[in-house]
Amino acid sequence: MDTERAIGSCFSFLRFLLIFIVPFAVFGVVVASYLHYLPYKMPIQSVVIIGIIFFIFLLFIPHNAYYSSCKIINSFREMKKDLKHRIRSTLLKINGEKKSTLDIDVFLKNYFTNIRNDNFASVATTIFPMLGILGTFVSIAISMPDFSVSSTEALDREISVLLGGVGTAFYASIYGIFLSIWWMFFEKRGLSKIDRYAALVKRDFSQYLWDELTLNHYKVAQMQMQNEELIDSLRESFNIHFMKRFNDSYIDSYKKLLQDTTYSFDKITHDMKTASSIISSALLDVSNSKNSIDTAREMDKKLDKFYEAISSLDRGLDKTFVKIDSEVGDIVNKLADFAEIVARKSDDVELSLQDYHKQVKKLLKD
Repeated sequence: MDTERAIGSCFSFLRFLLIFIVPFAVFGVVVASYLHYLPYKMPIQSVVIIGIIFFIFLLFIPHNAYYSSCKIINSFREMKKDLKHRIRSTLLKINGEKKSTLDIDVFLKNYFTNIRNDNFASVATTIFPMLGILGTFVSIAISMPDFSVSSTEALDREISVLLGGVGTAFYASIYGIFLSIWWMFFEKRGLSKIDRYAALVKRDFSQYLWDELTLNHYKVAQMQMQNEELIDSLRESFNIHFMKRFNDSYIDSYKKLLQDTTYSFDKITHDMKTASSIISSALLDVSNSKNSIDTAREMDKKLDKFYEAISSLDRGLDKTFVKIDSEVGDIVNKLADFAEIVARKSDDVELSLQDYHKQVKKLLKD
């Protein structure tokens, strides 16, 4: 309520009228001079040009700071409601205290931009004198006499007309310069009111907003925390216990592989011994048998068993070497995955450190 009383209220129409009245009165003098109510010479082209400049001035008035400040003041309650909503939507808790991270300067700038067009205000002080100068040259061009006369008296008359036209043509430049000065006066006055209004709003809401220094400290603290977490993660990835577990896991796998290989070769040796005994028995049967046919049949049976033993030996060797290839392939793949993880972690550390240095450098500049 104190802020509302300090800001007060105003009537936009009265401010528009205040900016409008004097340029309109000057234009009225121009028209009265053309109609011979005043003893000033005013050609029709000067009246038209000054009227056009005055009409353009009327289009610019709604964007003058003095007029716009009244609209800004009258919309204080609406702005206050919008500002409270933005504050609630940007709350941040730091050290147990909640405040908003809203940049109130940016908020007010956007709010003022929606009420008045700064582009019009920035070009107004230059466009009116330029229009006046343009009007002067147009007026001179229109009143330019005919110099292709034969007599001296006629030439003197034409020169007199030219000088009279030049004199009245400068009225447009004078009017344009006057409008520029008039505009600048109310623009500066309005900007001072807008600055006072913004200062009151910031004072009223400063208790709900984090200041820039606190936010910068918080950003630095957050970056440091993220870097420490990343470093801890890297330490955990590269510590001795992790490497020991990694080595123990593959040593156990290698021991199991050796045990399986030893078992396979023991089985192969046993099968070879079995095959050797089968062949010896077959030879003994050949030497002791009285019936050659029965001996041949028995020999075939023994040879079939020998082939089966050889096939079992071959299959055992294939399984053994396949298992060796599989274990070695798993080790290579896991080592490749580990190397990829290390590379990614290294890149993350480098990017994080670069970002940290950029942020610190930016904060130091600010």
